[in-house]
Amino acid sequence: METHKTKLCIIGSGPAAHAAAIYAARADLTPLLFEGWMANDVPPGGQLTTTTDVENFPGFPEGILGVDIAAKFRKQSERFGTKIFTETVNKVDLSSKPFKLFTNTRTVLADAVIVSTGAKARRLGFAGSGDGEGGGPGCFWNRGISACGVRDGAAPIFRDKPLAVIGGGDSAMEEASFLANYGSKVYIIHRRDAFRASKIMQRRALSNPKIEVIWNSSVVEAYGDENGKGVLGGLKVKNVVTGDVSDLKVSGLFFAIGHEPATKFLDGQVELDEDGYVVTKPGTTKTSVVGVFAAGDVQDKKYRQAITAAGTGCMAALDAEHYLQEIGSPQVEPCQVVRAAPVTVERGQAVRAAPVTIEFGQVVRADPLTVYNGVSESRSKSTTNECRGLRFKWSPTEDDVLISAWLNTNKDPYVGHEQMGNEQRAAAFWKRVAAYYSLSPAAATLPKREFNHCKQRWQKINDSVRKFVECYDHALSQRTRGQSEDDVVQVAYHFYFNNCQRKFTLEHAWRKLRHDRKWRSTYMSQSSKTSGSSKRTKFDEGVAFSSSSNTKSNVEEHAPVPPNVEERATVPPNVEEHATVTPIGVKSSEHKEKMVVTQTTNEEREFNSQREYNSRSRLENLWALNEKDIAERNKLSRIELLRSLLGKSEKLSEREETLKNKLIDEML
Repeated sequence: METHKTKLCIIGSGPAAHAAAIYAARADLTPLLFEGWMANDVPPGGQLTTTTDVENFPGFPEGILGVDIAAKFRKQSERFGTKIFTETVNKVDLSSKPFKLFTNTRTVLADAVIVSTGAKARRLGFAGSGDGEGGGPGCFWNRGISACGVRDGAAPIFRDKPLAVIGGGDSAMEEASFLANYGSKVYIIHRRDAFRASKIMQRRALSNPKIEVIWNSSVVEAYGDENGKGVLGGLKVKNVVTGDVSDLKVSGLFFAIGHEPATKFLDGQVELDEDGYVVTKPGTTKTSVVGVFAAGDVQDKKYRQAITAAGTGCMAALDAEHYLQEIGSPQVEPCQVVRAAPVTVERGQAVRAAPVTIEFGQVVRADPLTVYNGVSESRSKSTTNECRGLRFKWSPTEDDVLISAWLNTNKDPYVGHEQMGNEQRAAAFWKRVAAYYSLSPAAATLPKREFNHCKQRWQKINDSVRKFVECYDHALSQRTRGQSEDDVVQVAYHFYFNNCQRKFTLEHAWRKLRHDRKWRSTYMSQSSKTSGSSKRTKFDEGVAFSSSSNTKSNVEEHAPVPPNVEERATVPPNVEEHATVTPIGVKSSEHKEKMVVTQTTNEEREFNSQREYNSRSRLENLWALNEKDIAERNKLSRIELLRSLLGKSEKLSEREETLKNKLIDEML
């Protein structure tokens, strides 16, 4: 039995499960998805695999086969990093955290779980109602017999044809009323002499002139059409009171006898309603167990559509993401295999005795401890060393707090000493950033971060966002008419991936920093340094300098610096050591000495010239790419115009004929 640890585990294989997987994977949660193997007698892909054409899912104007759209869902989930197992989860333990899920070959430890196992439509068994081919008995399922009138009722084989519905509840009344919009006649076949549906639903159905009720009857056989096309042609209906069997010519039969949600494996650990559906908090996908979410038909007894299931799958992923941010889920590699070895830390030694659990760097309770790969249970380690193995990923909420701390730290007064080096100033700066971070109300429930953690995370944010800004500016320069802001951002994502060979996952940081003056000035300062000379110094966000327009050659400036005013002078390469500058976020004291700017050297002028040349070359390259892109777009538009002219069935006007000939000449 392999044991896996993950932040999020998804159970299911339909549109709800894959929508949740796509959103979770894009949020960098690296989910595991168990799609099951013939779970509830349904193959991976859910109820969509039991139907033929799907015509009411947006994005497919010509319709698509159920198995094909299910395959597309799966492919898209895998594209963003979801790990999919074709195994059935047959048992769960939701009594403690992390949650435990069991298949026949694996055990999964998950911080959050999304249940999207769906509901199976109840079907009746009689001659001709099963699956098969060839037009013989037992072959009319999906060839005239269905379990969803809303999904299949508008199909061409049912339009303007007599149809039948089996059932007597609200679902049967609703489906009969819906099918009356497409069929020439709708028969409701019910085995009793009264409906159990609500009065209002009964009145609505019975008042429709197209709907007729066949009381005290049941279907005993389905047979094919007279043309031998292998589709449903009629039914043998038996009166359960008299025993008489009559013939009913219909082209479609719809089961409306209810659904059975796939919740048996939960074993009552999550609150269910009287029909077995998972109960969720209104407006959310949260269940009675904190950290467990439900999506799709397993919690929806009303709509039961692929598109509504996908919507709740998105909701579940967002709810799970917010939950994991709140608890500070530890960072785990995708599908990481771990060993569940019990360990106790006693007097700084790790011994095999009563098990413990370490959360956020502290021993909190006597539960089994999961030892990560590479950590030997027999090695002697202190509690601190054991805890260092647990790395906690920065959440978007923590990033926002850190960015706010960095942007606001320069408001603090700070007296710098001439003998203090840059590294000491950087350490003092980042200690103030960490202090701002820890004092933020939003950080009250977040893991504690030291100043070096803040510095390392900021360097990653700054580097990634700076590169993405360049990609966004490049995408913006190529923006064409009709492109929205979201289109430009998607193009920038594409540029970033091609340049950096990794996905950009800090859009929240980019949106917070992109218009900030302080960060933009720092970013521009870094860009100018990194594009110029190989002799540039390493950029340090805590000690970065912004540019100054007041520097003049052959001039020594002896004017005193006003107190409590942030310095904006840049130190160019090869400036003498005694030229003093103030880091971003550091203010000068009232007793600070005068700043001296020395004469500009030839080497500095060469540096500036090289920087201008690099900027000019970059602009020329961007312009060449833009011209090429415009030419390609013009060519494609001409081809499309010619195609539309050639495809016209009516006679072209003289002007259109001239334009067509001109386009053909250009193409040739």
